Amino acid sequence: MTDPLVDVTGARRRRARARLQRRLMLAGVAAGVLALVGGVLWLVFASPWLAAREVRVVGNTLVPADQVLTAAAVPLGTSLAGLDTHAIEERVRAQVPAVREVTASRVLPATVELAITEWQPRIVVEVPGSWVWISGDGQAFHTTPERPEGVMVAQGNLADENILTTLAAVAGDLPPEVGGQADHIAAATVDSVTVTLKDGRRIVWGSAEDAELKASVVVPLLTVTAKEYDVSAPTHPTTR
Repeated sequence: MTDPLVDVTGARRRRARARLQRRLMLAGVAAGVLALVGGVLWLVFASPWLAAREVRVVGNTLVPADQVLTAAAVPLGTSLAGLDTHAIEERVRAQVPAVREVTASRVLPATVELAITEWQPRIVVEVPGSWVWISGDGQAFHTTPERPEGVMVAQGNLADENILTTLAAVAGDLPPEVGGQADHIAAATVDSVTVTLKDGRRIVWGSAEDAELKASVVVPLLTVTAKEYDVSAPTHPTTR
C-alpha cells in the first residue's frame, strides 16, 4: 500500500488559503453591493430628503395657483419616486376647467412642479353682466366682465351642448383671413352654422364637416362682391 504524498512545500495549503480568500472577497463585494443598493432604495423611497415638501405651479394666468394645488392634492411627505404623477394630472384636468393640459414633474430634492397650459377662448357667450369663455371642446371655463378682444360671439340655440360644441369647432376651423374679420357665429342646429363678418357680410358654413375644404373655398370666394357666401356644400359654393 502506497503512502499518501506529503505536502512538503505547503502548496496545497497555499492554494486552499487563496481559494478561501477569493470566496471571502466575493462575499464582501456582494455584501457591499447589497448595502449600496439598499442605501439607494432607502434614499429614493424612504428618506425624508427626497420626499415631496413643496408643490409649485407654473404657466397659469387665469387659474389661481391655490385652485390647482387643491385639485392636485399632492400627498406631501411621500417620496418623489413613489408619487403617482398621472393621477395628480388627472385630478387637475378633471377639476379645473380652464386647464387644457398639465404636466407633473419631480424636481429634486423635494419639489413637485405642475406645468399648466390653459385653454384659450374659441368663442364667447354673453350673459347678463359678463362674458363666458368657451374652449375648443365647447366647455365654459372662464368669465370676465368685458368681452375678450378678437374672440367671436356665439349666438343661437346655445342651451344645446352639441350646438355650442359645433360653434367652437367651426370657429377654430375658420382660416385666419376669415377669423380676423368675424364678429359673431350662430346656429339654430348643428347643420346651420353661419358666420357674420364685421362689415355685415354673412358666410353660410353649414355643419362642422368638410372643414378643410370649406376653409380653402371661402377665402377666394370672399373676393367676390356679395352679401352672402354659401360654402355649406363646398364643392358647389354660391354667392348672393
